[in-house]
Amino acid sequence: MLAGRAIFFMGWRVHCPCCGWKLRSFTRGNTSLKTREKGYCPRCNSKARHRRNWLFLKEHTDLFEKQIRLLHVSPKYSLARRFTKMANIQFTGIDLEGRPFAEHPIDVSDLPFESDTFDAVICIHVLEHVLNDRLAITELHRVLKQGGWALITVPIDFQRKTYEDPTIKTAEARKLHFGEEQHLRIYGDDFINRLRSAGFKVELNRAEDIPNSVQNKFGIIKNEHVFLCKKNSASPEKTTQ
Repeated sequence: MLAGRAIFFMGWRVHCPCCGWKLRSFTRGNTSLKTREKGYCPRCNSKARHRRNWLFLKEHTDLFEKQIRLLHVSPKYSLARRFTKMANIQFTGIDLEGRPFAEHPIDVSDLPFESDTFDAVICIHVLEHVLNDRLAITELHRVLKQGGWALITVPIDFQRKTYEDPTIKTAEARKLHFGEEQHLRIYGDDFINRLRSAGFKVELNRAEDIPNSVQNKFGIIKNEHVFLCKKNSASPEKTTQ
C-alpha cells in the first residue's frame, strides 16, 4: 500500500531522508492521499521528527560509519526498517507493547541488559510516557559503553519548568494538563539537568538553528530538538538551575 501511494506522490519538491524518496508533498498519514505540509512521508510514513533525527544521525554521529551495537527504545518504523538492514548495525529494539522491530517487550525503566552493552541508544518521544523517567534515563546511561552516545528527544517547552503531577491519572485529564492522553508530563528547560544527573554529558541541538531551506526540503518542524547524550565518565555532570 505504501509503495503504491508513494508512486502517486512522486515529485521533486520535498525529500524523505529516511527512505530516500523524492516527492511532490507529504501526506496526512496512515493511508491518506491528502497532502499535508511537513506531514508524513507517503513511502515510509516517517513523521517530521523522524526525518529530523535521521539527518541528525547522519551529520552528528558515527551510526552509519562504524560497527555499532544499537538499542532502539520503542522503535520507529521509518528508522528501524533501515537500521535492521544495515550490515554495520547490531540492532536491538525494545517496547512494552510489541511494536514492529521490537523483539523484547521490555520496560525502559528496568532493562535486563548488562552494563556497558551498547555503543548507541535511540530514544525518541518515549520518556514523556514513562512513570519513572529519571530511572529510565539512568538505565540508558548504565547500558551504554564508555564513550557511547544516546540520541534522546521529548516534547519540550523551554519557556517553563517541567510540569508533572502523579495524581493526574485519567486520559482526559492528561490531555488537558500535558497535551496528550498518554503523556505523564510536559518537559521544560530543566530537562537537561535530568540527563546530566544520570551521568550524561549533554549537547543540545535546537531545531530552529536548521536553515529554512533544509526544513522545507525535508519537512522538518521547528520544535523537534535533539539531546545528544554522551557517556564519557563514570561521574555525573554537574547540574545548573
